[in-house]
Amino acid sequence: MRHRATGASRQGYGSDPVQQWVDIIRTHMSHWQQLTEFVVRLPHRAGELARLTAQLRAAKVEILSYYGPTEGRSADGFHIIPADAEQFREFAAKIGLGTWEESCFHITGAYRGGDLVGTLDAISQEGINIQFVNAFESGGQMGILIWVDDADVDRLTKLLSVV
Repeated sequence: MRHRATGASRQGYGSDPVQQWVDIIRTHMSHWQQLTEFVVRLPHRAGELARLTAQLRAAKVEILSYYGPTEGRSADGFHIIPADAEQFREFAAKIGLGTWEESCFHITGAYRGGDLVGTLDAISQEGINIQFVNAFESGGQMGILIWVDDADVDRLTKLLSVV
């Protein structure tokens, strides 16, 4: 589900970190959505990742983010964030691909220096523990992927829904 931030505050961000973040989102970041990340383990052999990627393409599974392996967080797991979680579940079941799932949040909008810091600060001010973040900028647009503790998913949803 995509959400669109509405309204815009053109005034200063003030001293309240959460209000600062709300103002940043309203002014510069136009969408947020809660997504499902799938972590898969692949054999450590040449060509396995290419094979999986070709299967995803053939099944027309749109991928928003694809990275790995990562050590520590989900050791040796490839992380896949599809546009449609249910389509990916069906794809994985059809080919017998074992997965586990985690919620994550995707925030996008116009790039402006400092917005990442403001976003992370506002989340931490609410006592929400960020497990992992992946932020990127391209062509004047910014995207942030944020993972939080399972116990904090509803709280971050509520915080994002304020905007």
